[in-house]
Amino acid sequence: MIAILPAAKAHKVRRGNFNIDIVFPGLALHNPEDARGLAQLGRFDFAQLLPGVFVGMHMHQNDEILSYLRSGTLQHEDSSGEKATLSNRKLMMMNAGSGFYHQEQIPENGEPVRMLQIFVRPERENETPKVQFHEFDEAFSINQWRLIAGHKQTNAPLEIRSKVRIFDARFTKDQTFESPTSETLQLLFVFSGCIELTDGTLLAEGDSLVFTTARTQFKSTQLTDLVLFELNENADYIRNGMFSGT
Repeated sequence: MIAILPAAKAHKVRRGNFNIDIVFPGLALHNPEDARGLAQLGRFDFAQLLPGVFVGMHMHQNDEILSYLRSGTLQHEDSSGEKATLSNRKLMMMNAGSGFYHQEQIPENGEPVRMLQIFVRPERENETPKVQFHEFDEAFSINQWRLIAGHKQTNAPLEIRSKVRIFDARFTKDQTFESPTSETLQLLFVFSGCIELTDGTLLAEGDSLVFTTARTQFKSTQLTDLVLFELNENADYIRNGMFSGT
């Protein structure tokens, strides 16, 4: 099964310096029982934020939230007292659990931020909240998949309390490659660039592909950044997160 969710289907929020495309992955499958989410993946926001953006302290509950930057820096502060500067090397996972507050800002003299904020459905509700950071040696994984987040058994750098794995990669032009996993439900998101499927279909920035064929093959037609989600329809997950639930 292959289903394409084009960038044009994203819900667009435009507020001056704050611009996000909200991607509801379930829209690709037209599933009335879960119209917006796809198994453990509730939604993800493709954000383009300009200097001066400030998102004040606000709550999350029962969401597993990955902040994935590709450019710029973001200043984070949360209710645990943690302060950090996020970048394309330093990523953050907020396991909101029973309740967690945070705020983010880009200084007036900062650089524009391009990022994903990814909302994953956890296995259980109201667990102890925590925040994690990981700084990678390199910002980009060139022509090979890199595991950036996953459930505890995967030993991923950032832990998700759900049976999910998240990979990324930067492929140079004219690279032929396969998905990094043989699991049966996957979603591939084109963060930037363009890829070609074996039937000649092109997927460009903001497009997503949902597929169940193991080791599906692709080709990059230009320098391309990708994020891939490995999901598990047979594993437990809840649907009452503030953003990932419905």
